[in-house]
Amino acid sequence: MLKINQSIDQLISENRILAILFDRVVSSPFYDENLMAKIKDYINTYLSFHKDNEIKPKDAYYRFMKSYKKDMTAFSKTGKYPLEIDPTRLAPSRYEYDVILLLSCMLADHRFRIMQIIESTCQNSQNGLFIGTGPGLELELVKSKIQNLYAYDLSIDKFVYHQHPDINFREEYFDGKNDSLQYDQVYLIELLEHLSNPYELLEQCIQVLAPNGKIYLTTATNIPQFDHLYKFESDHKDYENQVQRLGLKIEFMEDIPHQSITLDIGAKNRFYILQKK
Repeated sequence: MLKINQSIDQLISENRILAILFDRVVSSPFYDENLMAKIKDYINTYLSFHKDNEIKPKDAYYRFMKSYKKDMTAFSKTGKYPLEIDPTRLAPSRYEYDVILLLSCMLADHRFRIMQIIESTCQNSQNGLFIGTGPGLELELVKSKIQNLYAYDLSIDKFVYHQHPDINFREEYFDGKNDSLQYDQVYLIELLEHLSNPYELLEQCIQVLAPNGKIYLTTATNIPQFDHLYKFESDHKDYENQVQRLGLKIEFMEDIPHQSITLDIGAKNRFYILQKK
């Protein structure tokens, strides 16, 4: 386990592979020292809260990297995601998954860039909605600008409740039917690729979106992660046609390619800010 007096900086400096990955993020063109400091503080707080967990953070991340390398190799040969090859594929525990998500914000430049866009583009507003909370870092980056913030997830870590006492959490599937609020901002960050039909959720979000409200979302292309279901086409032509058909206009778009030490499979995220017409 991570000792209470051991910082995430020490953890990285004592593990060569993690140090190499961290240095790649620091040398990226979008690196922001202030944002990295916020991420480190959040991770340290998270790991201190879970100090009694027997799973070492570095071990969780190493297992993920090893598994993902195998999945990339299989994808390069078959074009199939892990759950297509093995529908019984098991996911890590909630704690392990959250550790992987948090560390990747420091160790993968595409994740760092996603956090950076979230923080820099969030606007002051009255009501905001997050679908999918993860370990809560994205909530941390925007909560000071959104007066009333609501967050849905099927399972929420106790730390997230502890760290964000002013956020309205709901441990249930969001379908918009029982939600009478209108939201100025809706966040679907690294979520749509986990669904077999992402457009259904998008339509449900539009129903609760205020006039001129905005949806902040990412898509995933060629990312064979253990729990991904939907692969967006590289050019996104069909996606963008459907988005406009649903009554949204594209305000912002950025491709965020993944750097890989071992195998280039054309993996990328695309960040969109969509505004209701």
